[in-house]
Amino acid sequence: MDNAKKLEVIEHIIKSKTFSRSPSSCVLLKFLAEATFAGRDLKETTIGMELYGKSYEDEKSAAHIRVNVYHLRKKLEKYYQEEGENDEWKIQIKKGQYQVNFIKNREDEKATHLTQIGIASAALVLILAIIFWLSGRKEQVPLWQIYFESNKETTLYIGDFFGLMGITVTGEFGWNRDYNINNLEDYYRFLEDNPDKKGLVNPANYPYVTGMAATGTMNISRLFHRQDKDFQIRFSSQTSIKDITESNSIYIGPIKNGNLFIDFFNDANPKISINRGMLDFKDPEHGIDTLINLSVDDGTIYEHAVVSRYKGPNDTEQFVFFSDHDIGVKATTEKFTDMEWLNQNFQELVRDSEYFTAIFLVKGKERTSMELELLLWDVLEEN
Repeated sequence: MDNAKKLEVIEHIIKSKTFSRSPSSCVLLKFLAEATFAGRDLKETTIGMELYGKSYEDEKSAAHIRVNVYHLRKKLEKYYQEEGENDEWKIQIKKGQYQVNFIKNREDEKATHLTQIGIASAALVLILAIIFWLSGRKEQVPLWQIYFESNKETTLYIGDFFGLMGITVTGEFGWNRDYNINNLEDYYRFLEDNPDKKGLVNPANYPYVTGMAATGTMNISRLFHRQDKDFQIRFSSQTSIKDITESNSIYIGPIKNGNLFIDFFNDANPKISINRGMLDFKDPEHGIDTLINLSVDDGTIYEHAVVSRYKGPNDTEQFVFFSDHDIGVKATTEKFTDMEWLNQNFQELVRDSEYFTAIFLVKGKERTSMELELLLWDVLEEN
């Protein structure tokens, strides 16, 4: 099969229903295929620089490439299990490699075909038996079940900090952080207001995340993998409103990075709002009128964390975990992915509602060992 025919196979897959909601997987598949045709050496640094325009030389950054390719493999598996079951050619990206291989997916010989039918029938009986057995033992996961049953994909948004390259306080050239500049739009607005800074500061080519990103991702990954589900990963500073409205979302991270989920949270919560690091909770019916500073940074061994589950735009689901320091997101993602804790300690408070907002006090010695205390909560109506 020549390269032109191979490209037709790629285009057929990209236009499929399975890939229609995953533009990033489509772009990655086409890039890997064309690079394979050209006989190029594919590795994380090559993919990162040529496809995303970034250097992925350190292990943490290279892992971002491997995660994207992992999701692409899972997407291809799903495609060949459903729409592409009878395709003549099958695309394969072997584990640990990035080259795209084309394998004959259907034999034309009649005898072989009949043998395959017999094997497939036996396999189908076995698969149905296994599915029946698994369906009888799989538990329903409170608050999360719709993520596993929805036709929409899930994206985990990691709250990161947008950085600038320029002269640091020590007089050296390096990475800088300004809490008023959280994305490229803020950066260009800053230059409009401060034209004398043009050429002195430039957007950094990498973001900054804290330990909550790794721990929160690990906790949520464990929950999804137990349900044989996966999700996409994006940084909040590289996210648009359009991205958020196209898939079910989970956000883990701070509020002081000015992320887009703060506005969605405020729209979904009629009694609660977050503005400039302060949470305002007004509920006259229950005598609640309080302000909570979510951005305490005085070296104390506690902080407040906010967890909220609400309906997003375009019939999407949103689950957010806010805290400006590590222990809040670490503690809440650990608890909210623990089915025993959900069933025994939290579900009864929200009266079996899927939508709620809860404010916790999280204590931890030097922000490591954690203790979680529920302070306030509100059950939300489905919009």
